[in-house]
Amino acid sequence: MRKHRTIYLLWALMWSSLALVAQSQKPDTTIYDAVERLPLPLVPGCLPEQHPNWPEDSLRRCAERGLLMLLSRNIQYPAEARRANIEGTVVVSFVVETDGRISNLRTVKDIGGGCGAEAVRVLQALDEAGLRWRPAQLGGRAVRMRQALPLRFRLEDAPPFHLNERGDSIYTVLDTLPRFQGGGEDVLITFILNELRYPSAYRDSCKTGVIETSILVRPNGTIEMDNQIDFNNLGMDFQWEAIRLINRTAGMWTPAYYQGRPVTTSVPLRVLFKSDAPRCQAANEAFDQAMLLAADAADEEDLNVALEKWTKALQLQPNNTELLYYRGSALLNLNRREEACEDFARIRQLLGITWFESLRRVVCGW
Repeated sequence: MRKHRTIYLLWALMWSSLALVAQSQKPDTTIYDAVERLPLPLVPGCLPEQHPNWPEDSLRRCAERGLLMLLSRNIQYPAEARRANIEGTVVVSFVVETDGRISNLRTVKDIGGGCGAEAVRVLQALDEAGLRWRPAQLGGRAVRMRQALPLRFRLEDAPPFHLNERGDSIYTVLDTLPRFQGGGEDVLITFILNELRYPSAYRDSCKTGVIETSILVRPNGTIEMDNQIDFNNLGMDFQWEAIRLINRTAGMWTPAYYQGRPVTTSVPLRVLFKSDAPRCQAANEAFDQAMLLAADAADEEDLNVALEKWTKALQLQPNNTELLYYRGSALLNLNRREEACEDFARIRQLLGITWFESLRRVVCGW
């Protein structure tokens, strides 16, 4: 009888141990209100590994400022709230999970007019786009914690201009647009076709592509190159030809006007390079076909159909960064973030940097 009792006790001890192990492995689903270290939004530029010598307070101030900037850039003031002149503070609550994502989004305080729903939408969109948090810590382990975030909705009259990096006021609201030689867009297109020179050293290379430029037209009619994007990575010789073309338009512009006075504004110009060498006919036709597919995709309401057209266009022009950007944006809208980031990474590989770098970092990280 003693032997059976010993076996029974051994089985009881074993099951008790197994139960304790199972209990210790059960995930902690508690949502904590007090912790040793608060959650931290992992905003590009404020990541702990980027600033190993920063104290916790400096990291937190940087991250909170970065998060508010991201939110302000992406929040769209609801039309209903704008019409009703609704202003105020919305408070949104959410749980920062142990994997750095957020859940249980809800509005704690709403001011109406769609403002609460818009605050929730933007936070959810940032989470889906890849924004992560360093989770709260308690006892040296990551735990779930609820956060409350106040967001101020304030109606302001948008200024008719923005400031560029040098502090110039670039007007975007205009009474009259700048005009080229008094003839407008048709005369400008004719001028570009007649004056643009394909670099002679590359005539047999069959390089095709677009260089997009923007020029500042100042109140006295003078011009200045503002920006340039070589979408097809044509190279320095082609970029210089685009600049020379822009310089040839000096003295041919009438400035834009706002409230009766001339102002500085930006004019976009797309410069197309195609070689006239006979052997380049096939390359030119492939480029034209890709551009037609791209135009059709841009007009397509069904994102999946548009995606197919972007992909076909890229089969014809695999290194066209403009096409890669549009396909990546379509993939992002379809919640296919990893594929979108592959396209965005390819752009960075081809050009060295993207013209949408702040967005790429939020969506794809460093």
